[in-house]
Amino acid sequence: MVDVRIINAVLSSAQVTYETVLQLEAQFGKPQAIKDIMPRYNIVTVIGFVGDIEGNFVYSFSEETALAIVSRMMGMDYNTIDELSLSAIGELGNMTSGSIAMNLEKLGYKIDITPPTVITGKEMKITAEGLIIRLPVSLFNPEDVELHIAIRSGK
Repeated sequence: MVDVRIINAVLSSAQVTYETVLQLEAQFGKPQAIKDIMPRYNIVTVIGFVGDIEGNFVYSFSEETALAIVSRMMGMDYNTIDELSLSAIGELGNMTSGSIAMNLEKLGYKIDITPPTVITGKEMKITAEGLIIRLPVSLFNPEDVELHIAIRSGK
């Protein structure tokens, strides 16, 4: 069983990051335990973490949502999925994961995060060990972002 404070730290960290970076108030759906990570959308950022607990943060976006995010981050309309937009999506994941790491440390869970890896494609399945929690997030449209957290015990 996962410490519910971990899930609350993830939610509050994501909320603060989205408010700060995107000037948006995210709405979160009900967390659910799942067996496999099969992202709903075709733009995925994966960030690993190691330390007192280990695992992955996996963020999934549609192209439409990704471009809306990039446009907000750049302060201008951006309408192409290219190296620059994928880098911005990776950086949003990095900022969110960094905030999660800081909040987890306040709870006594020290972790280090890896640099983001951004993957594009359809019908992906990501293999991860441990407990997997799916958090639906609504930024611009209902459930237009998915956040998965895979957690296993650490050192």
